[in-house]
Amino acid sequence: MDETPLIQAHRTHQAKLVDFAGWLMPMQYTGVLDEYHAVRHGAGLFDVSHMGRIKVEGDQGEKFLQWVSTNDVAKLAVGQAQYNMVCQESGGILDDIFVYKTGEAEFLVCVNASNRMKILEWFQRHQQEKFPKVTIIDESKELAQLAIQGTLSQKLLNTVIGSSVDKLKPRQCLTLEQNGFSGLLSRTGYTGEVGYEWYLPAGIAQSAWEQLLQAGENDQVKPAGLGARDLLRLDVGYLLYGNDMNEETTPLEAGAEWVIGWDKDPFYGQAALKKQKEEGVSKKLVGFELMERGVPRHDMEILKNGETVGNVTSGNFSPILQKGIGLGSLPPMLCHEGTLVDINIRGKHVPAKVVKPPFYKRQKS
Repeated sequence: MDETPLIQAHRTHQAKLVDFAGWLMPMQYTGVLDEYHAVRHGAGLFDVSHMGRIKVEGDQGEKFLQWVSTNDVAKLAVGQAQYNMVCQESGGILDDIFVYKTGEAEFLVCVNASNRMKILEWFQRHQQEKFPKVTIIDESKELAQLAIQGTLSQKLLNTVIGSSVDKLKPRQCLTLEQNGFSGLLSRTGYTGEVGYEWYLPAGIAQSAWEQLLQAGENDQVKPAGLGARDLLRLDVGYLLYGNDMNEETTPLEAGAEWVIGWDKDPFYGQAALKKQKEEGVSKKLVGFELMERGVPRHDMEILKNGETVGNVTSGNFSPILQKGIGLGSLPPMLCHEGTLVDINIRGKHVPAKVVKPPFYKRQKS
């Protein structure tokens, strides 16, 4: 398995290490619930260096990204970030990505760990066919990636990096050269809380990790693993590739039409998506919450009047809401808020109702 530049730090902090997309990654340190609450009420520090990081640069960089992704990259100013998707010709999702505009002709694209090589090869293929003035560089090994998430994340980064952190608004990024640290810092995350992601040279990742934990020691800032990350993202209805979407799912079916720039220049998969929009989808991803105690899980059946009508794509018991929540695929006629269904949990039909995510909304100070 591949190891991130922080593998020794994970062992030092006695993480439970597991195989995740071919990477040896921390599932938990002090416990999933402990780390979950640390993020919801303070701050947690995640190593997400298993993600893929691809630099796109050159005079045709923007046009290239406009072609290979669904959202309108032209709307980005330097220092802004955007959630986006890469689709195949059929409209099926190859990956959901984040695009950062780091210069006038320079972008950083963050892709899912399991899709890194697929997307890199996809980018290279389209670059060679249509965009000779674009350079594509896989920086996944050269860069580490930390996620600092929670109410205290700004205070923590301010202590370690400096006051430049304070100027970042949601989905903005800046190039760092401060207090001996460098890299790209963005106001993004996967938890629903105030948070940041830091793309930094692999060689300084260990020092940054330890300094962040030391600076947050009195506030009980904790390292957090994949288990807490999955609970946190589900609370706010964020999608997980491989569960809630895949190559057989389109953005329309994933409830993510908002990432499609219908009015921009042609993009790959556009014709199929326009046709589906006109004809309508046969299934759509929705949120649901259980009306009785239970824990919904991936692939459980969703039923209506005793008949299977869909399946759970993501599900768990939310610690902060104290109820079972999930995402699932249903026919359009059953996707309206308040629609009653049942979740087949090990043979017991547990009542649930369709709701609009996010399930949890953070308290704004």
